[in-house]
Amino acid sequence: MTSVATTITYQVETFQEGDWWVARVLGLDANYTQAKTFEEVEGMARDLIALALDVAEADVGTIHVLERDWR
Repeated sequence: MTSVATTITYQVETFQEGDWWVARVLGLDANYTQAKTFEEVEGMARDLIALALDVAEADVGTIHVLERDWR
């Protein structure tokens, strides 16, 4: 059986705020996280999605990170 989380591509928008990258996962209620580097954003987003959906991080589908300031 395939988890619903693995069949979804999650869009993550990011912008840099001082020394941090702020990220939001589109379409997720608890959707904000932050990372020290841009390279860490995907992992932090994966962790956030797994926690919000109560699934293992390995069961989270594809994450597409965009550098897009939504403010």
